[in-house]
Amino acid sequence: MNRISHNRFGLALAACLFSLSLWAEVPAGYYDAAVGKSGEELQKSLSTIINNATDVGYSGLWDLYRTTDKRPDGKVWDMYSDVTDFVFGTDQCGTYSSEGDCYNREHSVPKSWFSEQSPMKSDVWHVYPTDGKVNGMRSNNPFGEVGSGASSSKNGFSKWGKCVTPGYSGTVFEPNDEYKGDFARTYFYFATRYQNRINNWGGIFVSSYPHIVQWQLDMLLRWNEMDPVSQKEIDRNEAVYASKQGNRNPFIDYPELVDLIFGDRRNEPFSPAGQNSPYIEAPQGGSTIDLGIASVNVSDPVTMQIQVKGRNIEGEVSLEIGGTDSECFSVNPRTLTADAVNNGATVELSYHSTVVGSHRATLDITGGGISSAVVVNLTGQAIDDFVALPAKEIGKTSFVAAWTPKSEATDYELNVWYDDYSSSSPEKEILNTVFSSKPDTWTYEGYTAVENGMLRLGSGSNDGSATSPAMDLSAGDASITVVAEPYHNDQSVIYVSVDGQEIGQITLDGTTTTTIPVKEGTAASTITLMAESDHRAYLHSVVVKSGGGFTPVTLDGYPRRVGNVTEYEVTDLTPAVQYHYTVTPYVGDEAQTVSNTVSVATWSAAVDEVASDHILIYTSGTTLYILNAPMNAVAQWYTMDGRLCGSRVLHGEETEWELPEGLFIVRVVSRTMQSTVRVRSAQ
Repeated sequence: MNRISHNRFGLALAACLFSLSLWAEVPAGYYDAAVGKSGEELQKSLSTIINNATDVGYSGLWDLYRTTDKRPDGKVWDMYSDVTDFVFGTDQCGTYSSEGDCYNREHSVPKSWFSEQSPMKSDVWHVYPTDGKVNGMRSNNPFGEVGSGASSSKNGFSKWGKCVTPGYSGTVFEPNDEYKGDFARTYFYFATRYQNRINNWGGIFVSSYPHIVQWQLDMLLRWNEMDPVSQKEIDRNEAVYASKQGNRNPFIDYPELVDLIFGDRRNEPFSPAGQNSPYIEAPQGGSTIDLGIASVNVSDPVTMQIQVKGRNIEGEVSLEIGGTDSECFSVNPRTLTADAVNNGATVELSYHSTVVGSHRATLDITGGGISSAVVVNLTGQAIDDFVALPAKEIGKTSFVAAWTPKSEATDYELNVWYDDYSSSSPEKEILNTVFSSKPDTWTYEGYTAVENGMLRLGSGSNDGSATSPAMDLSAGDASITVVAEPYHNDQSVIYVSVDGQEIGQITLDGTTTTTIPVKEGTAASTITLMAESDHRAYLHSVVVKSGGGFTPVTLDGYPRRVGNVTEYEVTDLTPAVQYHYTVTPYVGDEAQTVSNTVSVATWSAAVDEVASDHILIYTSGTTLYILNAPMNAVAQWYTMDGRLCGSRVLHGEETEWELPEGLFIVRVVSRTMQSTVRVRSAQ
C-alpha cells in the first residue's frame, strides 16, 4: 500500500482551520455539574457526566470508526503505523501477516486488564482502529518509553521493548511522538470515567485517586505537555459525541482539567468560563496531616503550624474540627479574614489525648465564597511509652531534639549522627525483575500465578513463594527493594529471606515499596519472597543493588548525658545535611530501652541569602525544592546521562517535588531565565 503521511494532513488542516477556530464549541450545560469542584470531587463529577453514554457493542465500533477515525482523504486514521492506507470495511481484519495488511480494533487499555467487561470493551474513546500486525506486537503491554535497540514498526513509527521510563523496567509499547498526547488524554478519560470500578487493572490503573500508578502518571503528564490537543482530537471529540455512544472527552474540551485532576493544581476549582472563583489552595482537600505522637503522660499537646492559603476569597473563612475523635484536636484561630487567607495565614493545630490509641478527625474549611467545604484529614497517636519526638526550631546549623518524659527517669542520653556515603563503593544493580510473567530464572513453590501483570503468591489454602537465581551478596552492602500490593482485602504480608534466613517482613496496605538492607550473604546467595495462605499478595518487582551505602558517623561529644530534660539544642552542624538522633532514658545509672530514631535535615545555607529575584534549586532528603521560580516556568529533571525523567509547569514561587534516590540534573526554564544544577536525592 502507498505510504500516507499523517503529519502532512495535520499541517494542511492546521493551515486551513487555525484562522477560524481551533476549539469546537462545547454543548451548553454539558459540564455544569462539574463547575466549582476540584481534585477528586471534580474527577467523580466528570465520571458521572461522561458515563451518560450508550454501549455500542464490540461489533458496533466498526461503524463508528467511519466518522470518528476518518482521515481527510477518507481512509482509516491509524495511530500505530504511518504506512497504512486502509479502506473502511474492505481492509477490515481478518487475518494478517505483515504491517499494512488490515486494520482491527486496538484497546489502548488492553481488554485483558479489565477481563473484557462492558462497557470498557467497546468504549470508542480508548478502542482505536490500528494496523493488525503492529497491534499484535503491542500485545497487552503498557505504554512506556524504550531505549536504543528496541523493535519497531516500519520507519520506526511505533516501538516496543524494555522500558527506560523511571519506575518500570518491563516490556512496553511506545507510540509515536505525534500521538503521545492523544493516548495520554485517552488514559485520563479512562481513569476518570471508570474511577469507581478500577481494581488494579494491568498494574497501571489503581483503585485510589487519581487512579493511575505514579510512574505512568508522570510519563503521561509529560506526553500531555509535549503533544497538546490537535485538530484531529477536536474533530474526533465532536464525532464521538454525535455518534451512538454520545459522550465527550473532557480533557480535549478543557485541557486544563489534566492539571486540575492529575497535576499540581488539584485544589483549584474548575471554572470553564475563566472566572476567578474563590478556592482554597492549601491545605489540599482530602490530604492528611499527621500530628505525630503524643504521650498520655504529658499535659501539653503536640502542635503543628500550617498555612491556609486561598485565591479570590470573598469573605470570612471558618475552620472547624469534626469527625470521630474531634475532642482530641483543636485549631487556632477558628476564623480568618479574606485578606489573611488570600495572603496565606498561619494557623496552629493541636493534638492531645488521655487515651492510648490512634485518633482521627477532620479540619473543615468553609466560607469565603468557596463552592464546597475543604475537608482535611487529621491523625495522631497517643502512647503510654517513651519516644523521641520530631525536632523543633530547625536552622542551618542547629535543631532542638525533643522526647517524651519517662516515668522515674533521672537523666537522658542523646545520640546524634549522620550517614557518610563517601566511603561506600559505587552503587551497582545486581538484579531487576518485573513479574509481568514468571521468569524461568526464578524457582517457585506452592501456589504462584501471574494475574493482572503481577505475580500472585499464595492461595486460600496454600502458601506461595518465589526464589531468585544465585547472586553475590558477600560484600554485606546490598539492599532489596520490593514493590508489592495486597491480594484484594487480605491482611497481606510478604516474608523476605536470604539463604533461608528471614531478614524482614513487608506488611502491605495498598501498593507498597520497601527497601530492606542485606548485611550478610555469600557469593551465591538466593532471595526468597513468601506469602502465607489466606494472606495472599501480589508481587510487582524486585530490585537488588550493592554499594551506594553509607557509614554512620557519630557527632563529636555524642552520645552525651543531657540531664533530666525533655529537649536539647544540638549545635555546630553543617547546613543541608540529614541528621538522626535517639534518646536513652536512665534511672540512676541503669540505661532503659532506647527510643525510636528521628531524622532531621538542616536548612540549606543559601536559603536566607538568596535574592528575591534569584532562583534556588536544592534537595533535602528525597525532596527537591525550587524557590523564587517565575510563574509558568518549566522544571525538568534528567538522569546524569541526559535522559528526561520528569517535567512540570511551575504555578508558584515555591515548589516541592519528590525524587527517587540518585544523582540528577535539574533544569528550570522560562522566557526570562534558565538555571541548571546537579542535585543528589537520598534518604
